[in-house]
Amino acid sequence: MRRRWRCNVGFLGHCCLVGVACLLRTLCSNADIAFGTLATRPSSLAMPARTGHRSEPKRVRTALSATEGLEAAHASLWSASEIPASFYDSLSVVVAFADQGQNINGILFQASLPAYLLFLYFLSYRKNNTPPLVQFGFAFLLCFVAATIPSGILSKSNFGLILADCDWVHGAAESLLACTNIMLVLGFRAALAGDTAMVDSLAIRVTSGIWLVAAVATLAAGIPIFGAEAHTPFLGGFGALPSSMPVTEPVNALSIPNWMVHFSTLFEFLITMALAWRYAEASGNPKWKGLTWGMLPSHMSSVAALTFHVFYNRIPWILTAQALFTFVGNASLAIASFRIAASNGWTISELNPMPTIARALGGGAEAKEEKDSGDAAFDVRRLKTTSELTPGLLLLAEVLLLTIAASFLTKYGELILAPDLFQSSGVAASVAAAVILVAPSLLVVGTLIAQSKDIQQGRLPLFTVSTGTGES
Repeated sequence: MRRRWRCNVGFLGHCCLVGVACLLRTLCSNADIAFGTLATRPSSLAMPARTGHRSEPKRVRTALSATEGLEAAHASLWSASEIPASFYDSLSVVVAFADQGQNINGILFQASLPAYLLFLYFLSYRKNNTPPLVQFGFAFLLCFVAATIPSGILSKSNFGLILADCDWVHGAAESLLACTNIMLVLGFRAALAGDTAMVDSLAIRVTSGIWLVAAVATLAAGIPIFGAEAHTPFLGGFGALPSSMPVTEPVNALSIPNWMVHFSTLFEFLITMALAWRYAEASGNPKWKGLTWGMLPSHMSSVAALTFHVFYNRIPWILTAQALFTFVGNASLAIASFRIAASNGWTISELNPMPTIARALGGGAEAKEEKDSGDAAFDVRRLKTTSELTPGLLLLAEVLLLTIAASFLTKYGELILAPDLFQSSGVAASVAAAVILVAPSLLVVGTLIAQSKDIQQGRLPLFTVSTGTGES
């Protein structure tokens, strides 16, 4: 059975590589636009000067003709987009993730990656007793990060749009984040329930691989096979209501399936935060509660992304706020995981690779001692498991109902309540966006404070490397 699973994983890997190759081929077909001098509007694309001499190579003339045709297509697409040109002028170089390398957003996103890698390193410390599926889920997030880069290039090079404005590309990439959070919820729940089969389920890992293959295949085959256009809705816009609203929404509005991906991701992450708090109680190590606090800025980053879409991607400063929360969130996650690892005995000597190699080879007295004590792998016996968890089917139903309700209320509610506000980028819209961004985060902070006796008594958690008696 184990060998069969390995074969399936290998097959999935080959399928994913084929999909990546197709995607790269699609991207490279327009590499001159994706990596060349690209302005914010298709009409301002920098075009190479033509000499007009008959001695000009035929392949050059052909390339120029193709580029001019693509420019004309982009300009036509722009005129039908119903998005004011002034908005893109104000947006300037704030474009897709792949194009943000030269502005503050890109700098913050890139600078946050080393902190996240540190987070993964400390979280995987062998004595932490971290649920394996939780480790895998957090590592799988890197697939989402990597997917945003070709996705941004794909939407920009083919349609002249930022990733957030291209619904089907955006939804396919964003779904990988939902996959990540689902694994986090399942991993923590399995550990708390003492489900040793689920906590390190190979079937779930393979399912995540299939999900990844499907996302890559969607990005690779969307244009050449399915003929997807700039504003083709994700999953065909399944569930959309008949267009009988008194106000027409902009063409870059998220589809119902895309809204569901975003809201499910938000709800799953909140559940993960709550489960990490309970894991601290089950493991007897209060430092795990610090992980919940460390996840708070990442939650705010998700809220910022939702807020950006609520205002139809018209308020650029929200993207900067999202990038800042991502940077702070990854740093706080790294600090939280360091405190967990340090409380379990991590020292600077762990950076020496030789003991790790010896353990991998299965030799030495230390390896035998770790094997006997259960430190070498996840051990459910070190947890106080509980049956007081929301039944799985009930939890699934709750998340689905919340996701569906939030998606429909957001997509159609803003058209009924205040379409002029949500479709503008003025001061009033910025104030409303700030309220929407801050309010949910304050509710989460209030809930965490209500659960923390230390903070209620005025005792803030210390940045210590020893196992303390405080709650976080």
